Amino acid sequence: MDNNVEWYLKKRVDRTLESLKNNNMKGYYIEKREQLFEILKNLIIEKSIIGIGDSITLSETGVIDFLREGNYEFLDKYRDGITSEEKKQIYIQNFSADTFICSTNALTENGELYNIDGNGSRVAPMIYGPK
Repeated sequence: MDNNVEWYLKKRVDRTLESLKNNNMKGYYIEKREQLFEILKNLIIEKSIIGIGDSITLSETGVIDFLREGNYEFLDKYRDGITSEEKKQIYIQNFSADTFICSTNALTENGELYNIDGNGSRVAPMIYGPK
């Protein structure tokens, strides 16, 4: 990548992270997927209850597998053989999870999150949910 472009992008990322901080959120910038798992290991307490929103991003980045393999009580709504009633119960349990992980639709440089949701499985717990 061109040095000028790299410098410009870093400035935008730094500005966004500072805006998140000013909005009482902590942001992280990573360049490699493996860095994500180190951050998650440091943030998530072992044996805690973990819920997730419906998210292709969490699957594609390996977060779902990370949670399945970790020492967590993962509310896994994607597991094989789950019934629609079990999945519905997980949606409800997400509100009382110790940690709730989801993706966001958009993040502005002003540190604002924009989200829309088809059934509320992400946005509702994000707003009203976990400890």
